[in-house]
Amino acid sequence: MTKPTHIAQLRSQKSLHGLARLLGYEPKGLAYVVYGIADGSKYIDFPIAKRSGGTRTISAPVKELKLLQARVSELLANCAEEIETERGKRNKFSHGFRKNHSILTNATVHRGKRYVFNVDLSNFFGTIHFGRITGFFAKNRYFTLDPVIARILAQIACHNKVLPQGSPCSPAISNLVAHILDVRMAELAARHDCFYSRYADDLTFSTNRKEFPTSIASRIGDSNEWAPGKSLLRIVRDSRFELNHSKTRMQFHRFRQDVTGVIVNRKLNVPSEYVRSVRAMVNTFVKTEKFQVKKLYRNDTGAWEYKEVAGTKEQLRGMLSFIDSVRVFPQKKLAMEKKDKREQRIPRVELKDMDGASRTYRRYLQYTQFFNPEFPFVICEGKTDNVYIKCALRQLADSYPQLVSKTASGKKLLLNFFNYTKVADRILHLGGGTGDFRSFIATYGSEFKGFLSASKRNPVILLIDNDDGTKAIFSSVKEATKSKNPIDGSEMFYHISDNFYVVAIPRLGGKSTTIEDFFEPAVLQTKLGTKVFSGKDGFDPATQYGKHYFAEYIVKKGQAGINFKGFHPILERLVAVLTAHAAKP
Repeated sequence: MTKPTHIAQLRSQKSLHGLARLLGYEPKGLAYVVYGIADGSKYIDFPIAKRSGGTRTISAPVKELKLLQARVSELLANCAEEIETERGKRNKFSHGFRKNHSILTNATVHRGKRYVFNVDLSNFFGTIHFGRITGFFAKNRYFTLDPVIARILAQIACHNKVLPQGSPCSPAISNLVAHILDVRMAELAARHDCFYSRYADDLTFSTNRKEFPTSIASRIGDSNEWAPGKSLLRIVRDSRFELNHSKTRMQFHRFRQDVTGVIVNRKLNVPSEYVRSVRAMVNTFVKTEKFQVKKLYRNDTGAWEYKEVAGTKEQLRGMLSFIDSVRVFPQKKLAMEKKDKREQRIPRVELKDMDGASRTYRRYLQYTQFFNPEFPFVICEGKTDNVYIKCALRQLADSYPQLVSKTASGKKLLLNFFNYTKVADRILHLGGGTGDFRSFIATYGSEFKGFLSASKRNPVILLIDNDDGTKAIFSSVKEATKSKNPIDGSEMFYHISDNFYVVAIPRLGGKSTTIEDFFEPAVLQTKLGTKVFSGKDGFDPATQYGKHYFAEYIVKKGQAGINFKGFHPILERLVAVLTAHAAKP
């Protein structure tokens, strides 16, 4: 029997009890969040400065409400996909808050056009109020929800009777409500050989026509200012939104054009002055551990001004990630079109061939993760090993105060772990293979020139298995340390150079050993359905499951019932590194 679609299940609900089950709640639990928490206690409101001046109020929901709103958002996102399937048309116009869509897909629509016209909606979320949401879910032909369910959804979504900025479900609901605006704007654009897209409250039209259509926008006299056309204004009004007339602009091909912060003249790019500014921030940061960013603030006269304030390393990584995402977007788009997922990876570029932006990103990552990590930094052989060690640490926390601290809010790991990502593979050339580890050992510290730190730096630990495949890594350790003694993993650790150490897990019974061997046999014999665990790379998926499923579904989800005592010898080696490193001058 075919399982009903998400939207069919939502349509069938007639009461809070049914909606609660659909959202994964007990009815009593849902009723408490929706009606039991006082309205004045559901959100924390605070202002943030807007780049264009003025402030924007963020309403952050409390933990219980945020979880509920996240589940509503997920349900509505699934419904939106099913509506597109039912309609037989993909939504090509909206690019904000949607899976596989971004400011980059939005900008791509308008690349290489003669004219690019931008206009903003005013108070976008604030114009979508309680009654409008209720009416939409009850009357929209794809939803037609029971009025009771429509009201409960509006109750979950709204703060002070409107969609708040800060709620997980505001983006999903706003996209659904604004779809009629998108359809009408796209029809207007098509009638005049224009292209249209929307990213949240930012509407963009572009064309290669010699003259821009006046029904969309027209020049004000002989000035360089442009005003929205009558047809555009009528559609905005009829769709029950409002324009922000102070943020209307026309961009011409002979000058730099940008859409949602991305240059679109010939190819997608980032403003060169932004790239230079971020590079300067990185250069300052790796020498002083500090850097400045410009932030809007209100001065004594009430006017908005830029002020330089201390930036955070998270902000800096966000800037670098943005530049990188724009630069590689064309390659990523081509890679994602390939049917074989193994080919959906942007290839590495050798260090000597890296462009300046990639080198700057690499420099930042080398500093924050290797030269001067915030906590002792562990590089495991792969993602699954991270899961094992973290779970073991949480259960054995009492035995390892050097590795785990207990706080009022729970247990906090005093280690950070390397996160294997596509960016790490492409920029740092660390993907988890033997070849990468050998190169990492051989070249560690070679790019630290110019790096400085005011305090003693934490160690970096490469944690590896102790099986036959590790012999090549041991060979690299021997070459790097120029040791005359055998390198076979029998030592507690091997100091390579500076703050870098290699730890091999101990051999069990003198045999070739992988980290999975430290689990009790009963854990390794746990079945997923009818399938049994295989620790080998080449397993039979018809009868076996691999390390990823073992880590996520057996170890991570079942950690409370697993005895991790077998991991003591591994954790003791990590402690030995911390002790030895702390004793160094």
